[in-house]
Amino acid sequence: MKNIYTLLLSVGFLCSYSQSTYTSANYANGNYTLPMTTVATGLLTQNFDTTGANITWDYSALGMDFSGTRYTMSPSSSGYQATFIAQCILAGGGFTCLSKWNTLTNIGVVDIDSLDAFVFTLYDVMTLAKKSTNTLVGNVKGLKVKDTNSLTVPIVAEYSEPDTILTFPFTYLDSGKNYGAWGLDLSSIGQNIQYKVTYDRNWKVEGYGTLITPYQTHSNVLKVKTTLDQIDSVVFFATPLGLPRKIVEYTWYDPNFGLPVMRAEGLEVLGFTTINTVQYYDTRIVGVTENTSNGETTIFPNPATTVLHIKTTNEEPMIYQVLTIHGNLLFTQEDSASIDVSSFPPGLYVVKASSRNGKSTTTHKFIKN
Repeated sequence: MKNIYTLLLSVGFLCSYSQSTYTSANYANGNYTLPMTTVATGLLTQNFDTTGANITWDYSALGMDFSGTRYTMSPSSSGYQATFIAQCILAGGGFTCLSKWNTLTNIGVVDIDSLDAFVFTLYDVMTLAKKSTNTLVGNVKGLKVKDTNSLTVPIVAEYSEPDTILTFPFTYLDSGKNYGAWGLDLSSIGQNIQYKVTYDRNWKVEGYGTLITPYQTHSNVLKVKTTLDQIDSVVFFATPLGLPRKIVEYTWYDPNFGLPVMRAEGLEVLGFTTINTVQYYDTRIVGVTENTSNGETTIFPNPATTVLHIKTTNEEPMIYQVLTIHGNLLFTQEDSASIDVSSFPPGLYVVKASSRNGKSTTTHKFIKN
């Protein structure tokens, strides 16, 4: 009897500390979009350092500064495939260049919209990676820079040291480390600049439990801390410049989502970490409220890839508008309830349907894949 009691007690103890596992199958494939709210104010009062088992991370008091998306895409639709092949051919790769591209990449992970690199700015920064059952490895960096005529041109850089971003599957207390390096020579577009990034990546799953955001409670998440001991080096007209920094990123992974449902990013200086921005999963749009007043309207498909269709019970002539998540007008058309969105970049948008007499207005948010 005593043995049975001990066994039941042990089983109960293990169940109370059940934890999540995040696998390669959970991570995004191809075109995947996750709407996010970004917060850059009021972060000093938040504690992002809590670690351990069965933790409840309560960030329900976070604000809503602006809306956006985190997304991945297939390498062929990233806008960098043709550039990679062209650069590869010029380097003597010949007919093997497309095969090389396919070997190195099967997913594009968007990093940031822009990056200030001392004397120039990088735009639309993307890591072209290879995802397998066991790893996510960054092999090619895609980005855009401005040439001497101020025209934005795409450039790719193959990693000299591939970056193992994650290993799969991972669970509580798993960890990994890697060295990564990539660089650019902008002389081909008339800029006398060489730029190189090197870093030591260290990550550890330092907690599991429940994450509470202003939008949703995620009951089964893993918290990962990643640090990058990074040096950005620039040679500008033969003058070398270097900036060492320690980047810290906390990410919370929910197995029901293909990307982290929350991330907090900042810098560590003299052992003290300051978080500068936080993003959390949120389908709401800052400054835009969905409504269906005076006339029921539906949209489909959502997400949309090529054409967004609008169906309304309103018999009045209609005006249709597409806006950014910040409320900026992108497109207007009258009467036709099918909108071509194929040229829109992936992301979160708003479609507004208004009757010409002004008596009915509806708004809906939609995702462009």
